[in-house]
Amino acid sequence: MIFRRSILAEIVQNAAMAAFGLLAVALTVLVVRLVGEAAGGQIPADLVWTFLGLSVIGQLPLVLVLGGFAGVLLTIQRLARDSEWVVWRAAGVSRVGFYDPLLFFALPLALLVLWITMWVSPWSERQRAELLASAAARDETQSVAPGVFRESGDGRRVFFVMPGQDGRQQVFARLRREGRSSVIFAADAELFQRDEAQWVRLLDGRRYEEGQTPLAFRIEQFEWQELRLQAKAGESPRFRMKAIPLPELLAEPGRQALAELARRLGLPLAVLLLVAMALPLGESSPRTSKGYALVMAVLVFVTYTNFISVSYGWIARGRMEFWSGLMLPHALAALAWLGLMVWRNRRG
Repeated sequence: MIFRRSILAEIVQNAAMAAFGLLAVALTVLVVRLVGEAAGGQIPADLVWTFLGLSVIGQLPLVLVLGGFAGVLLTIQRLARDSEWVVWRAAGVSRVGFYDPLLFFALPLALLVLWITMWVSPWSERQRAELLASAAARDETQSVAPGVFRESGDGRRVFFVMPGQDGRQQVFARLRREGRSSVIFAADAELFQRDEAQWVRLLDGRRYEEGQTPLAFRIEQFEWQELRLQAKAGESPRFRMKAIPLPELLAEPGRQALAELARRLGLPLAVLLLVAMALPLGESSPRTSKGYALVMAVLVFVTYTNFISVSYGWIARGRMEFWSGLMLPHALAALAWLGLMVWRNRRG
């Protein structure tokens, strides 16, 4: 019990530190990507943080798998470097006996990853798809804010609103129609509904319309002018396979559903096998370079996870049956683990 508690506590601490570090990197990448999408008008700016939270949930399984693998590997390397490995072996703990604390760590982690991949990640994907559909249904006036340029969904209108005097709002608008551009400046604007559509009435302004020849513009001054704003009809969200709940996925008969089920089961199984492989990978002589084992571990992790994705594609294309595609990457990982154990036993 003392052996299990001491090893398990160190594994959990190292795994938590590795997972938090990986999560910080993932957050940085996601923030940069989402801010770019918001600047390009692909997602609403007021929903960036909501999309960030939903995207982080989608990244959690991979972060937990890699964090758990790194936590076990760092712990075993520390035991070998400080000669604590030799002390435990001299006390009667066999190499296989070290799997006792590893399994106590790996089994709950695998169940957590299974719960996230089966239920939480599909829920986050559905929420993301619904938010995208609702954002696409917004009309142009809902996204216009003072001091910010806003472009319509079809790219033919750009609005800029600037607060003026006496509570009025000065409006700048660029319109493009039939290959020609026109620019409108108005001292104020009013919104109203007519014919089941949204309209804007521009007051006390000028209109500069592009002519037939370059640099030729026609200038019109108006007291008021009305523009019909496009309002997109509400679209039903389009869900990918990743967003389908587990009961519907099991009822789906196609190859895509089987491939998605294999993908969701792949990472929980990978947790167990990666933790098992971390023991022979981390066990080394104190004189051995620590970077060598880390490079080997990274190669093992990248190869393993990429092979899971390849088998997912094979199942989806019908090149492999479900059970064969599901078990092939893990069977190869199990053979690699057995090979590493035999190699360590011979060196020992």
